[in-house]
Amino acid sequence: MQQAEQWEAACDAADFNGEEMLECRVGEREILLVRAGDRIVACPTMCPHMEERLAYGFTDGMVLTCSKHLWQWDLTTGDPMGPAEKRLAVAPVRIENGRIFVNTAPLACGDDLPCATDG
Repeated sequence: MQQAEQWEAACDAADFNGEEMLECRVGEREILLVRAGDRIVACPTMCPHMEERLAYGFTDGMVLTCSKHLWQWDLTTGDPMGPAEKRLAVAPVRIENGRIFVNTAPLACGDDLPCATDG
């Protein structure tokens, strides 16, 4: 079931210029912006496994890897890869008038709830 979109301002696009990852606040929520090839996605700041900050990890533009136990996720779907056992919520991002906006609806799901991007 598709959730209604809820677009919220995250930061100025200039803050993310040249960065691979950037933590920022969207309303009351901390999020991580990640460069995924030619686009940007948003996800929670913390690994769902051991509460490690995902910004300490690394990305190749397709996969996000947590530095603590090397859990990995597909940046398009949030699906776990390798040893990861939990899905990572991934939300779309758009840039308008020099600002980055995040659809926070997919980030509102809990660990055991399906997100808007689940089929």
